[in-house]
Amino acid sequence: MFFGKVRKFICMILSIIILTLVPFSEVFAAERVLPHDNDLVIVIDPGHGGTDTGTQGGRIQERFMNLITAQALASRLSMYEGVTVYMTRSDNDTTLSLTDRAKYAQSVGADFVFSVHYNACYAHDRFGIEVYTSRVAPYNAYGYQFGNLLMHKFEDAYGIFPRGVKTRKGLRTEGDYYTIISANVYREIPAVIIEHCFADGTVDAVHTANNDLFKQYGETDADAIAEYFGLKSSILGLDFTGYSENLIEVNSEGFNDPTYEDRTAPDSVNVSVVNVDSFANNVTVKIEATEADGMMMFYAISTDGGWTWEESKAWPGADTYNGTFDTSFELTLSFEPGDRPCIVVKGFNRYDAYTKSNQITFLDRFNSSDNPLYREA
Repeated sequence: MFFGKVRKFICMILSIIILTLVPFSEVFAAERVLPHDNDLVIVIDPGHGGTDTGTQGGRIQERFMNLITAQALASRLSMYEGVTVYMTRSDNDTTLSLTDRAKYAQSVGADFVFSVHYNACYAHDRFGIEVYTSRVAPYNAYGYQFGNLLMHKFEDAYGIFPRGVKTRKGLRTEGDYYTIISANVYREIPAVIIEHCFADGTVDAVHTANNDLFKQYGETDADAIAEYFGLKSSILGLDFTGYSENLIEVNSEGFNDPTYEDRTAPDSVNVSVVNVDSFANNVTVKIEATEADGMMMFYAISTDGGWTWEESKAWPGADTYNGTFDTSFELTLSFEPGDRPCIVVKGFNRYDAYTKSNQITFLDRFNSSDNPLYREA
């Protein structure tokens, strides 16, 4: 008994000594899955250019936005040691095919290609930053680890909503849809597309208000790339050679499930009445959803039966880093006296596929009855 206690005490002391000698960060640090030597070559690709203007929905054409960000990125990244930076275009009049961009990257011996973009959508109501990576291993893991790190930085620095690291399948093959990714992967060069935010929506309008922001995003991109590769800069006084809490564990041997392309609509979305306050002219509703293949990311409310929709909002608890969301939440809607609302909800997953809920139809107008009647259908 005595010797057993002594043995346990000695083991405890040894454990403390070992934990003291081994830095905490090294014990828990995620591995940088993309190996590289001291002569790192990075190609920055400002998307679009020339006759290809990109999205027209923003304050200025996307080709201009992309170049401003890419130039700031290249300038700052060049301040880090052991890295050579190239750009696929340096003006807004050059038209380049996507394959030519990949061929250029191959000609300079690129270790990674970062394609700079800003987003847009048909409904003009989306928002947030997203990164596209390859479906092919190990490139899937390379882009997933980088994209996760980058989104953390943009969320922390600018409050831009993280939409996730994604993939998109080709139309006729199981390969990559985006040529800038597939053409580089074909040449064994990792590549990602960075969609910094939406240029055509009202939510992200504050994030595209002026050119200085586009420059700041490029500088944040550069620091994310430096952190991803573990670089340091004496000029900037930054050193990312050690542990990074923003690097996540990834599977470099296969496909990383969080990047799975889920184009199917959510399984169900339901709305029900929790409380009606006829004196305050408001209704509290409960919104529930199930999504077995992924996660809920946005919702939109209509109070006229789906003729018009309020601006989309982030689904409560939506966490693209972990793929989780709140399965239900309550929302209070306010109305004007005399309104007779007809409430319906659209719930979107992270690939913008949506399911429409049932409908709550009020049979009485507000202020015409102490207990206005409604029907759930």
